[in-house]
This record gives sequence, C-alpha cells and structure tokens, in this order.
Amino acid sequence: MKYPVKEDEISRFDGIYHRLLRASFTTSLEYPEVLRSLTTIDISVINIVAMTPSIMIREIAEKLRIPNSTLTSSINRLEKQGLASRVISPRDRRSFCLELTDKGWAVQKAHTDFEEAYFRLILGKLPSGEERNALMDLLETIADADQAGKSGDSSDNGED
Repeated sequence: MKYPVKEDEISRFDGIYHRLLRASFTTSLEYPEVLRSLTTIDISVINIVAMTPSIMIREIAEKLRIPNSTLTSSINRLEKQGLASRVISPRDRRSFCLELTDKGWAVQKAHTDFEEAYFRLILGKLPSGEERNALMDLLETIADADQAGKSGDSSDNGED
C-alpha cells in the first residue's frame, strides 16, 4: 500500500460504497437480460474484440491479465452462445483471433448502452461539471496509481 489509511477512513468508505450499491439497485435502470448470462470476463472479452478488430487471442489474455485457461473457458462460452468465433488471424496465419457474430455485436451494443445510461445516472447526481470533473480526476488518480503498480510507470495507454 502506497499511503497509510486510517480506520475511520475505511469505515467511511465502506458506508459510502454500500450506499452507492443500494442506490444503483434501486434505480429504474435495469440490467439488460442479454448480459445476465455472461461473466464479467465474457463481457470484457466482447468489449476488447469490438474495440480491437483482428486482435489475437493471446493479446486478449495479455490485456485482461488472465491465464490462457480462463480466456479459453470464456471463449468456449461465447462460441456456445453464438456470440463469437475463432478465426485464423489475418496478421499471423499461425494464430487465432476472435470475431464477434451479429449476436455478439448486439450484446456489445446492449453493454455500451447500459454503461452510458449508468454513467449518466451517476454523473447526473452531481450538479455541476466542476464536481463531475473532480470525481473523474480522483478516479483517474486511483486508476493511474493501480496501473503504475502493475506496469512500473504511471502511463496509461487508454486501451483497457
């Protein structure tokens, strides 16, 4: 841990975190049915493939920092549900990449639409752009500190 944290800060954060969770579950915003059968990793794989056409399977594992076996399980689930398929990589004919099917693209759209609505809901609770920017600045500080710990520097390429 980079900076010491006091017990009262943990307690305050715990209360805020759980109030946020309760507020999220009591909104009129409903989690899309099409996403309910997917794991967080499955959704992340779909998102990466949508954002990076012709990405090789090993590159997905690297981006997500997960073992190949975990990724293989996710890809098997996605193929079984008709959301993605393995294809020979156009960049390296010895490797496979993943492509989304039409159904996979529809799931990606449901995911991005839900995220946008959820982010709009959260940010809309802050009355000014100044407060929204302050929140995002703090969250970036947290995210950048986490990235620095994993990569050895504080740069972020914005791809994750």
